[in-house]
Amino acid sequence: MSRTETADDASVLVERTAGLTAVLGVFVMLSAVVFTITDYMGIHNVVVGAVVAVIASYQAYRTGEKRSPSVVIAGVLALLGIWIVASPFVFGIERELVIGINSLAGAIIAILSLVGAYGSVRTSNTTASRA
Repeated sequence: MSRTETADDASVLVERTAGLTAVLGVFVMLSAVVFTITDYMGIHNVVVGAVVAVIASYQAYRTGEKRSPSVVIAGVLALLGIWIVASPFVFGIERELVIGINSLAGAIIAILSLVGAYGSVRTSNTTASRA
């Protein structure tokens, strides 16, 4: 396997994980409407879900067009995923549906972002060794 194939494989990994993360961000955003999550938690899910969707979409676009994924963006998305998991507990929400939605979606966002960060590091290491 050549180094170019490894860099391409890593960038595809980053692009796909960022795309899935964007979809999950939209899910978190729409969960407030679909599952009638109200008050601060509803507003939180709309805002944070939209932020995750936009940042992850930018990461996917950046990787697809320029082939230069960012570890920093993946790290920010992982932190946002962890925040989504923790937010119902911080806000004192007791509704099990909200805790379940945020815990599951936030954990998957964090995991996908960490996988994307790994792919970003592989891409940058392969590119640096080629130069």
